[in-house]
Amino acid sequence: MRSLVAPALLGLILGCIANAAVLPTLPQGEFPACDDVETEHMADFAVNYINAKNNHGYKYALNRIEKVKVLPRRPFGKIAFLELDLLETECHVSNPLPAENCTIRPQTQHAVEGDCDVKLLIVDGAYKVLSSKCHSTPDSVEDIISVCPDCNPLSQLDDPKLKEAANSGLAKFNAENVNGTHYQLLELSRGFTSHMPLGTHVEFAIAATNCSRQQAQDPAEHCHVATDEHAHNGFCKASIIQLPPVPVLGGEPIPPAEEITLDCALYDHQAGGSHFIEHSLHHLGKNIPSPGTGRRVLDLIHSHNDTHASHESHSAEAPAVAAAKPVVKRAVEAVPLPAISLQLCPGRIRHFKI
Repeated sequence: MRSLVAPALLGLILGCIANAAVLPTLPQGEFPACDDVETEHMADFAVNYINAKNNHGYKYALNRIEKVKVLPRRPFGKIAFLELDLLETECHVSNPLPAENCTIRPQTQHAVEGDCDVKLLIVDGAYKVLSSKCHSTPDSVEDIISVCPDCNPLSQLDDPKLKEAANSGLAKFNAENVNGTHYQLLELSRGFTSHMPLGTHVEFAIAATNCSRQQAQDPAEHCHVATDEHAHNGFCKASIIQLPPVPVLGGEPIPPAEEITLDCALYDHQAGGSHFIEHSLHHLGKNIPSPGTGRRVLDLIHSHNDTHASHESHSAEAPAVAAAKPVVKRAVEAVPLPAISLQLCPGRIRHFKI
């Protein structure tokens, strides 16, 4: 009896192999080079989107394309996945100047890197961002010292010295503002302290209110940031330097005083478009904690951590799969594996590496 079992099992196995269905193969996607022209077009589109949606801090510029993968999408189009390295520029998000015309912040000013994962929909050569995730990281203090031993690293944005310096700079601006409009502090963007000379240096965003300089002195007035056709915003850099005491012959020395240097630029809301209104309302809404709390930089994560940026369904993002063929009784033939091309990634560094 046992002698009959083995041949029977062997026949069953051979029959299954002979009648096996040929399963469809999943497409592996495309892996274009990171410095390919089409890849750079996708990256530029993604960076423009990131800057347009950023409500804090500064605009960013593309530094390097780390990875790219393109998958087919049913019923049509493609889905691209990009990993991008960005660098902070010196243009605040309220500045209407295009990011490509902004100066990259040098390492000597404590550069900041942005890491972003972006998902793009591609249909007939047109792009649409489906989701973006970003995170900002300042350069390490060790790297700054290695490049510039005398340079000052960034301070925590919730440092009381920085807020005091920003308020002093704003008070000076309101006192000297020729149009008489009262401005309000909108955002403390970055700052640091120095020892030679002893001082505090800050950069901050301001916005015009509905009050004049005189009206702002009245506690009964309810001044608020204007978001209508009279809206204006600006960006300031202030340095508060502690002057040494002045010796007086035969008397007490004059107490140390402060020297305030201030440089502000004002932007019309029409030049900044709707982004200025969104930026102002975002800060005035106070719906989230200050992104600078406990940090040296304003993190992109507060503006780009949306995993549901569109209504694309997961089924639409899945690779297209061919319909299963009917079962054919035939012997399975050996199918050679496709040649795997080596992807040229990551791409070139456009500015400098952090």
